[in-house]
Amino acid sequence: MRILVTGASGLLGKSLCPLLDKEGWQYWACNSKIFDITNTKMVNEIMNKISLDFIIHLAGFTNIDQAEDNPEIAYNVNQLGTRNIAHIAKKHNIPILYVSTDNVFDGNSKTPYKTTDVTNPINVYGKSKLAGEKEIIKAVKKYYILRTSWLYGKGGYVDAMLTFSNFRKEISIVNDQIGTPTCADDVSEKIVELIKTKAPYGIYHVTSSGSASWADFTKKIFELKKKNVEVCSIDKSDFPRPARRPRYCVLDSSDALPDWESSLEKYLALKK
Repeated sequence: MRILVTGASGLLGKSLCPLLDKEGWQYWACNSKIFDITNTKMVNEIMNKISLDFIIHLAGFTNIDQAEDNPEIAYNVNQLGTRNIAHIAKKHNIPILYVSTDNVFDGNSKTPYKTTDVTNPINVYGKSKLAGEKEIIKAVKKYYILRTSWLYGKGGYVDAMLTFSNFRKEISIVNDQIGTPTCADDVSEKIVELIKTKAPYGIYHVTSSGSASWADFTKKIFELKKKNVEVCSIDKSDFPRPARRPRYCVLDSSDALPDWESSLEKYLALKK
């Protein structure tokens, strides 16, 4: 198995690549420094020189607020870059797996979003990622689109909160945005499973089960690590940011991962 992995140095890539090693698969782990997915000429040159069996496309512009301030950059990476990678899959007639986001929905639902629900992103990040989904669907038939939610892992939100707890004893966190904290390790295992089992192509919602607010999530981190930090719940209107966030973005997972609290406990157990 020869696999191209874009965005390999990102949060999900750091969890996924060790699993690919365990499977004994050959893979090219690349990041923007060695492979600029927005450089169409470079992509075309590489496309004609490599032989692949699968593409895992993790690369993306994921900072929601920066995307709002820099829409051209967000679309350049999330749409044009994805179009370029999809064309590699098309040329080699191989499957491609693209990781997308819960932000393709507007957050107005009262129940978890299904893969068949109408998308309606309310921020540039969500719009550009949805544009990437459409580039995949337009270019190839052998695709997996994995939408996930509130992803954490090495160097992510949970680790940042643990570092914060060493310096402060109080933090204000929004309590009126609801989603599902999801561990990158769990999503990585699901990606390997999809490849190994040759699961049906299509769109998948891959998150932990259950839901929480950011305040709930943060309180649980400190509780499990026995950190004496007070979490003050606030409304998002009290904490203005450049990009709008969906108020409710729980995904109806196609094949639910463990519940978010259990996964968080497992992840934190490995932290010193």
